[in-house]
Amino acid sequence: MSAEAPNVTKITSKAQFDELIKQNPRVAVQAHAEWCGPCKAISPVFDKLSTSATGVTFARFDTDDVPDLSQEFGIRSIPAFFFFKDGNKESNIAGANPKALQEAVSSLSK
Repeated sequence: MSAEAPNVTKITSKAQFDELIKQNPRVAVQAHAEWCGPCKAISPVFDKLSTSATGVTFARFDTDDVPDLSQEFGIRSIPAFFFFKDGNKESNIAGANPKALQEAVSSLSK
């Protein structure tokens, strides 16, 4: 993931994440790592959704770079996706499942 998608915020700290979900009513977050093959496969899907979903803020973080956020989310495998509405976690998805990801984003944007 050398190039970040312009509509996807790169989270570099837990404080930044906390502020992001405080300021945005609907947030979709991807947990990934540079070395993760399935993460690289699903990231373009996440990036594309970020250009079409209305009212949803998209962000991602590297689990190696922000371990305290990984721990807070209880991440056991990546990629993992978390969906927040009004600061509360609504749902999450583990694994590279484009259909489930699209459905979760669609549900969040309603």
